[in-house]
Amino acid sequence: MAKPDADVIVWLHGLGEALDVTNCHSTACSDPFLLCIAFSSDRVPNQAKRLSLTFSERDGQRRVLGEIALKQKSSISVPGLKVLLFEARSAVNRCLPRRLLYAHYGLQAYMLWRQPNTSGLTMSFLDRRAAIVTFIRAHPVSLVSVVGKSGGNIFPMNLMGDLGNGYFAFALKDSRRAAHLVEDAGRLALSSVPIAQAPLAFQLAANHTRDSVEWEQLPFERIQSAKFGIPIPGFALRVREMEIENVQRVGSHTFFIARIVGDEKRASGEELCIIHGFYQHWRLRHSKVDLQASLVEDAMHKGLCGA
Repeated sequence: MAKPDADVIVWLHGLGEALDVTNCHSTACSDPFLLCIAFSSDRVPNQAKRLSLTFSERDGQRRVLGEIALKQKSSISVPGLKVLLFEARSAVNRCLPRRLLYAHYGLQAYMLWRQPNTSGLTMSFLDRRAAIVTFIRAHPVSLVSVVGKSGGNIFPMNLMGDLGNGYFAFALKDSRRAAHLVEDAGRLALSSVPIAQAPLAFQLAANHTRDSVEWEQLPFERIQSAKFGIPIPGFALRVREMEIENVQRVGSHTFFIARIVGDEKRASGEELCIIHGFYQHWRLRHSKVDLQASLVEDAMHKGLCGA
């Protein structure tokens, strides 16, 4: 997508007039499922007991496609912002008819029961449903470049989002090396990925478990980031350099809040994003041909079929 937030807007309800929080929230952890929402220090809600998020069409009929009821869990303070962390009280997905939705839920539960759990996550049924709702909004996939004592590494990330006031949040699985490399380095460069480089971005996911990579052996041109001199892909559409301000271990993930110290827009074009299949079905519900073509394209990007 050229603009990841072009199709879906995220509203926060329960504090009077609904607030647009599309660009000031993110997933903080998967197991247990936690969302964060940032508020200006002078606008922190006094009562945050009955809040909810809705994921709606930005244009057209502005239909509500998903809802998550929230329960506040904890909070984090950074200069100028208060970041509240919430767990899910309930989750509703409106992208599929109920009979199809629960058929898919049943199939997913069966596959989870039958196949070995290689993810290390033991998410509850509610947490899984809430996580699916968050992927109604497109999640950009960016490449994290980091240089530390053990060398350098580059890997993809999609659990992330702006908080406002120059801050950015992201979550990395604590059981993998990537999270600890970022924490030790204290800084990173985040590069957006053009859709043409999607297969490469998915291949680099293997680097989450590695201490370092040989930069010279990577199959793409590298340049240095403007402020930190960190190696980044020459194809990056946008590069944001960040310094880590706050680190929290909140379950299966390490949750980071970083301060953006550089933002370079290098090119325009369609950016690699992820949405859930339920939402993709809703988007292309009027064309089975387009839906089938999107499945083939997705498999090609992820290297799941020959091409």
